[in-house]
Amino acid sequence: MNRRALLSGVAGGVAGLGGCVGEDGSDDEEDREEPLDASIGGAPAFQYDRRNSGDAAADAVTGVDERFATRIGDPVYSSPAVVGGAVYVGGGSALHAIDAVDGARLWTADTAGAVRSSPAVADGTVYVGTRGDRVYALDAADGTERWQFEANGAVDASPAVVEDTVYAASRSIEGQVYALDAADGTERWRFGTDYRVISSPAVVDGAVYVGGWDGAVYALDAADGTERWRFGTGQPVLSSPAVVDGAVYVGGNDDALYALDGATGETRWRVDTGGITTTPAVAGGTVYAGTETGDGRVYGIAADDGRERFSVGVGTAITTPPSATDGAVYVGLRDGGVLALGASDGRERWRVGTGGELRAAPTVAGGAVYAGSTDGRLYAFGEPR
Repeated sequence: MNRRALLSGVAGGVAGLGGCVGEDGSDDEEDREEPLDASIGGAPAFQYDRRNSGDAAADAVTGVDERFATRIGDPVYSSPAVVGGAVYVGGGSALHAIDAVDGARLWTADTAGAVRSSPAVADGTVYVGTRGDRVYALDAADGTERWQFEANGAVDASPAVVEDTVYAASRSIEGQVYALDAADGTERWRFGTDYRVISSPAVVDGAVYVGGWDGAVYALDAADGTERWRFGTGQPVLSSPAVVDGAVYVGGNDDALYALDGATGETRWRVDTGGITTTPAVAGGTVYAGTETGDGRVYGIAADDGRERFSVGVGTAITTPPSATDGAVYVGLRDGGVLALGASDGRERWRVGTGGELRAAPTVAGGAVYAGSTDGRLYAFGEPR
């Protein structure tokens, strides 16, 4: 692994040598002595937490000024993690650390294979999967490798880190779910599904929940990987489960959104969405999900009984999971850009374009929306500073 730029003291909030990306996409190397804004964070993992809840637990972002558009260089399919004033995002065969305030490049760590996994940050370490059949653990301060684990296939799913264990999954024909020691990458257990897994695990109350390309949603024992239950949908489950208040919410390729009992796997409710359904977000008693087919619709569904609160067409496919805040929900669009809708009624609040489509969930942190695009840039939108 080659570190192309260095950052010293991220944990303490002090940046060292970093590459600042100019408007022309060039790397302008400069000494950075000013500290990172450590107050910007709260988004350490895919969909914010180990539950995949999609709840940013933040105020709505009302401004849409472009704060920066840092050139990553390759299409971005990875949702940003934001911790301690740094944004961690995959792009091409590398993981990038970017200053959350001005978009300056802090460090870049090369990986074996492209990064489509979203990183997870815990205790000063960044964990991420790659299409080179690897799970990496990198030092959050400077990108140095702590360990790597070789899986049986590409790792597009985002890892979940719970205490001293990293949970990951592979999209090989013989799909596997892994539990790894967070300190050294040692395999603790693996569980074989019937086909590929690109769904990112959620880990709640001693259980690992994950969807499979074989059409099943699985619940596994987090300690030893034994199967607790599985629920069949009849179509691939590419959505990642969101687990909130004892329920497992998951979208299916059978044009449906499900609520399953977390303990038994029994169906609490099922809603037909009319399209392939994204990974949902759950906040304030509402489940938010979008459809990737047709003109694209965003749904607000009552979490307890599946009643429809709103359903709005947006004119283009929804290609990312939603991110929810207090008063607003944000989705990425196939025709490029981020759309903000009212959390209670689905009314459009604002829409802002990017140079390419969004294929990874926008992340809300520190009063800004961070979004990677297939145009090879990481964008930050928010109130004027």
